[in-house]
Amino acid sequence: KMEEIFPNEIWLEIFSRIDIPQLMELRLVCRHFYELIERVLNRHPGWKSLADKKILYECLEHTMQRAYPYDLISHWMDIDDPVIWRGSYLSFMKWQKVLVNEPTKDAIVSTSNFGDVSCVCTFDKYISIAYENGAIANYTLDDINQPFYLAYHGTGIVQIEFWYSNDDVLVVSLGDNNDLKFWDLENKVEIATNGFFANSISSGECRHFCIGDMGGILTSYERVGNLISPGPTKNLELGENQQLIAHCLVGKNMKAMAYEEGGTVLSVYRGEIQGGKLIRFQYIQEKDWIRLPENINATFQRLVMPNITFYFGIGENSIGSTNYYEDEWHEYNLGPHFGSNVRSIALHAQILMFGLDDGSIHLLYISHYGHIMELEERIKNSRKIEVDTEPIVDLTILEVDKKPCIVAVTEQKVHLVNFF
Repeated sequence: KMEEIFPNEIWLEIFSRIDIPQLMELRLVCRHFYELIERVLNRHPGWKSLADKKILYECLEHTMQRAYPYDLISHWMDIDDPVIWRGSYLSFMKWQKVLVNEPTKDAIVSTSNFGDVSCVCTFDKYISIAYENGAIANYTLDDINQPFYLAYHGTGIVQIEFWYSNDDVLVVSLGDNNDLKFWDLENKVEIATNGFFANSISSGECRHFCIGDMGGILTSYERVGNLISPGPTKNLELGENQQLIAHCLVGKNMKAMAYEEGGTVLSVYRGEIQGGKLIRFQYIQEKDWIRLPENINATFQRLVMPNITFYFGIGENSIGSTNYYEDEWHEYNLGPHFGSNVRSIALHAQILMFGLDDGSIHLLYISHYGHIMELEERIKNSRKIEVDTEPIVDLTILEVDKKPCIVAVTEQKVHLVNFF
């Protein structure tokens, strides 16, 4: 027995001097080695270096936040815990397997009295589906056949997002009359408010804050007991012809994009966080107006901000991209390759995902933004997965225990494409 050769303390000292790839192999020697090496791996400082080398930093915080949704990742440079770095690295590596592993598929089917699916959001094991009649069906991966909580907004719903507040998982719904409502999933109740309204809710993987926009004025909401109250606000001072179309936050870093006369304007701001609370907004800059490609502007359908650095515009027959560092939109006509138009886009762990009108999804690995600018050439390397025969109107992801799942949404079904 190995423990009879050296005491555990000696083995631990030996293992602490070995690099991670060799430790991963040595774990397979015997159960005793596995248990001791796991202790070493969970405090090994080398995970941060591995993640830094492998993961594009623009995608790093999103990868971390999905792997550890209950931890507030204010900025990846503030994270010292080897467990989080290890889990984030392993999560990233598992997401690369979606390009080769055969998936299994499940689906949540809309009941006829709910109407069409209007929007979907996910958090850890939770899936929240809003329908055109105002119903919100909340599921967990433990049982996708029956919602564990069914809520009713009262009007049609245009957006839903999760909010993790005070150790509770909440869902925030935005009605087509701009009213905001807040739902406590554990207690299965609506949380009281004094009546709040917004044009949109902040997106992004960091769900520790809920920020609503109304006319370019951002408001961060807070839960105090059984009441939702407004917290810090920030006026982005939009111009007369500017309209905010999306805002995204990753920890303390936040971006908002406004549409103005055929182009877009990006606002950059930051939240000051103390004790897990957002106590104020700090405005940083407004970037110059940049023109949308003519074809996209004429048939503009939606803006996708999968993170705070990369942005995508979807038109009827083409898509566009830009990023924080650029002052130009780029246009891509992917229809000739796909044989169908793009309806939805998602990006996670450097896997760029396209949902198509023909019901398929396409997956493509990108190592840097330059690969996005080469889409028309690189798209031939994408992986196609048949999901439905109806258009994929939205795409998002799920991750539980580092197991990747792509969520592909049609008007009637929410498909779960599982890879582990």
